[in-house]
Amino acid sequence: MFCIHFSNRAEAILFYNAIVSEQKLWIFKEHTDGFDVKLMHASLSGASYVEAIRAFLQLIRKRKLLGWMEGVLKHRYYYEDEQEIQRMLEIGQDFEDKPPAGLQLPPIYHYLRAFIQDYLVARSFVEFDELSAACLQSVHESLIEYTGKIIDEYKQEESYQLMVDSWRHRVHHKDTGVQLLHLLDDGRLTYYHDEGNPISESETKLYMKQYPDECIAHLPIEWPVTAALAHAPDELIIYSDETGHSNLELLMNIFEEKASWRPKSQFPFKMG
Repeated sequence: MFCIHFSNRAEAILFYNAIVSEQKLWIFKEHTDGFDVKLMHASLSGASYVEAIRAFLQLIRKRKLLGWMEGVLKHRYYYEDEQEIQRMLEIGQDFEDKPPAGLQLPPIYHYLRAFIQDYLVARSFVEFDELSAACLQSVHESLIEYTGKIIDEYKQEESYQLMVDSWRHRVHHKDTGVQLLHLLDDGRLTYYHDEGNPISESETKLYMKQYPDECIAHLPIEWPVTAALAHAPDELIIYSDETGHSNLELLMNIFEEKASWRPKSQFPFKMG
């Protein structure tokens, strides 16, 4: 018989439920000193061995990994603000679901799987708390590196948010004399004066010089958002039938109540 002892009932149930194809061979027992999940076999082998590895890995990812990361954030990187820590843990979850393209992350789950495989060999009894502690110790340096990547992503996100806040401050407080701009999404984004004539890049460059601001000084003139930030109109009307357009969503976020979204059919000027 192979037995795993748990001190936490929720973890014991999660493990038991994770044993899918071999579940009929396992039993769950509750004791005064904890909870056991037992395999009604002489030993852990074959499909049962594979299922146990998978279930342990799933349980550690669900119940332990974020707690380990939180410990690294607090005790290795000395973060104290709970909101910052929570946001970084959310980024860690995003990394788990979909790692950013081009970012080289240490293969923590590969290391965990390999450790669990070795740990279970020739054992008839496993104390889950001891196993999880040993797992953490085995991947601790990689977890520090992994958490460092999360911190880097958080800092980039934080810097970007500060930049967005500075853009928002500009368009809400910089008086350029421009009352209304129309923005048409017709395959490309084109800005129009309220008289119906399109805005040229030279006009945008002129406004950047006449109303200088460090927060827009280095933006590429061809970026579709730059013209709106340079002219900083009192009102911006966006004409688009597309949802989920990142630049248009960013403009709505920056201009807030100064921006409105209308269907392309309501564009008041002749196109083309």
